[in-house]
Amino acid sequence: MSFKEILSIPGIKAVFFTLFMTAFGFGIILPLLPFYALAHGAQPFQLGMLTATFALMSILFGPVMGRMGDRIGRKKVLLIGTTGFAVAYVIFAFADSLEMLFLARAIEGIAAAGIFPSCISLLSDLTSEKQRGMAMGMVSMAFSFGLIIGPSFGGVTAAISVRDAFLLAALFALLNFASVVLQIREPREKRESRDIAQKEVSLLSHISSPLLFLFLSTFMVAFMIGGLDATLALYTGERMGFTSAQVGLLFTYVGFLILVMQFVSGNFVNRFGELALIRAGFLLSGLGFALLVFTHDWISILVPLAVFVAGNALVFPSVNSLITKKVTGKRGAVLGLVSSFQSLGQFVGPLLGGFLYGLHHEWAFAGLAAVIWAYFLIFHFVGKSRLITSAAK
Repeated sequence: MSFKEILSIPGIKAVFFTLFMTAFGFGIILPLLPFYALAHGAQPFQLGMLTATFALMSILFGPVMGRMGDRIGRKKVLLIGTTGFAVAYVIFAFADSLEMLFLARAIEGIAAAGIFPSCISLLSDLTSEKQRGMAMGMVSMAFSFGLIIGPSFGGVTAAISVRDAFLLAALFALLNFASVVLQIREPREKRESRDIAQKEVSLLSHISSPLLFLFLSTFMVAFMIGGLDATLALYTGERMGFTSAQVGLLFTYVGFLILVMQFVSGNFVNRFGELALIRAGFLLSGLGFALLVFTHDWISILVPLAVFVAGNALVFPSVNSLITKKVTGKRGAVLGLVSSFQSLGQFVGPLLGGFLYGLHHEWAFAGLAAVIWAYFLIFHFVGKSRLITSAAK
């Protein structure tokens, strides 16, 4: 199985391009939004709310978009999603109030709620069971490349004109719309994709405590990333005088680290085991946040971010590996629940980070570190033993 074979499947390039462009657009926002929101009168907690609005809309509209995809087809939902991103970027470009920024962010969240599940569902139907593992791995690569290129593009373009940065993002979203129209033909939906919603509802009443700890771990990963997204640009801008272009380079560095860690974390899982890596990952992630309190220049901030990314890269594949081992059936439903917990983490993390930042700049990172380490203790003393017990049964 090769990348070339996967990419030769009709329509699949447009799906990957859509995932790349979604991450690219999200990356463009990262270095721009904090400064743009402050210019429109936002306070730190409001900036956290602005970041969290994306996740909240994804949570609320995820089921709606899923049912819509069943009714009218995934291709049409992708067209709605790509149009939504284009509209959101235009609103960002011409916003003259904080309320308009919230509106644009909400539209982004609704659009993403349609794009993510539709792309995954299309990949499932376009590929065979033998091809699917590599195809899903390429999803992460498409996202990582988008998160690498997007922030640097947004930061550099914004140094010339913030409005032009958003308008260019809208143009790219329209190009994405055209690729979906021209390249994707709605495939016949497979039986395994049809019953996911029903399976997910029935599964909710049968979640065992060990599995719940795995869901909580995915929540914590998203919580950490959301907290970082909501505070890093503010912190570096106010403490170190970083511009949007410099913040863009910083997030590009984070995206590059994520991509690198994807290639090495799988070997760590096989060598050390999932439980050891989950505990080590939370310790490292908390340490990364704690070290950010002491940053004062480029060099001092690159090390904590590397520690933070390394911690996340240990937790995420380890949790996914354990979930696939413990759930032999209904994996689609379980992964749907994982996505829900991730969205919830992306909602809570920015709110807490923004609130703590408003009280005192350093409290944001120290407080997030404290929450992460508190969960580490819970997982170490309660979650680990229950997971080991369930594995022995």
